[in-house]
Amino acid sequence: MKQAVTLKDLARELNIATSTVSRALKDSPEISAVTRARVQKLAKELNYEPNALALSLRHSKTNTIGVILPELVHFFFSTVISGIEDIAYSSGYNIIICQSNESIDREILDTKALFNHRVDGILACVSRNTSVYDHFIAIQDKGIPIVFFDRDVPIDASKILSNDFEGGYNATKHLIESGKTNLIHLSGPEGLMLSEQRTRGFVQAHQDLGIPFNKEKILRCGDEDAQENFKIIQNALQKGMKFDGIFAVNDIAAVGALQALQAAQISVPQEVAIIGYSDWQFSSFISPTLTTIRQNGNEMGRKAAELLLEEIHSKDTFIEPKSITLPTEIILRGTTLNK
Repeated sequence: MKQAVTLKDLARELNIATSTVSRALKDSPEISAVTRARVQKLAKELNYEPNALALSLRHSKTNTIGVILPELVHFFFSTVISGIEDIAYSSGYNIIICQSNESIDREILDTKALFNHRVDGILACVSRNTSVYDHFIAIQDKGIPIVFFDRDVPIDASKILSNDFEGGYNATKHLIESGKTNLIHLSGPEGLMLSEQRTRGFVQAHQDLGIPFNKEKILRCGDEDAQENFKIIQNALQKGMKFDGIFAVNDIAAVGALQALQAAQISVPQEVAIIGYSDWQFSSFISPTLTTIRQNGNEMGRKAAELLLEEIHSKDTFIEPKSITLPTEIILRGTTLNK
């Protein structure tokens, strides 16, 4: 049986946005007459018909939202869930939470389970191992709206992200302006967009402030494991690597670095300053307390839920995706010299 032609097929053939195709088929005056004619001609030639399943699903509500998270124990994600619940429950919606455990295989099973439960929409933060997105696109094609949060994806969908470049830039700038100019960056998993953006901010701050930059000082630290980062810094010290500041991709990595420095009897922040990322609860309890970049997880969850509900309630079969980037905030504590 020949597969039905979709809006995305028409957009790909004409090399224009899916949203443009959707509006052109509705004779929107926002689209030029020439483009409307091209779209409508191709739709007729390819026997395009609106997705009846998508239309029926959009009008059949269960008042349930699915949420896919990489891990539930992460403090940041717990604050995101809190924000999602605030909006969902106040709007008469229940939520089903799935945990991928940073596994794309689990993530695929999660999307299928949520579809089978007939959720009205999905809020998703992809696993760090996700490199193909067919399972999400299949859900979209069935008429289920998806909003992605925290981790960027190359999908035509709405997204709520933190400004990770800004966070990495400001963290590095703070260290440099505190007098620390020989920095190490404990970077996150390769290919994870938020890690790459934080690293870009680290590099750009060096360039803008005229500080020499050595790529060998970017140390990859795959997992959120304090012990792994303890060993990374311990090895760097044993090899005689010189540094007076550390920007860690997350607070767990920062704690591992702090423990390694304390074990080597290196004073923090006098000899080496440290700044983490995410502002986990423990950041204000350890000694010295941890300077970090705060992401507002609650706000991210609230905005993601609001945007998803807006799409759920839309009567259109195609919705123009929105992208919202939230600012970060530096929280100054004891592991940096606060000049």
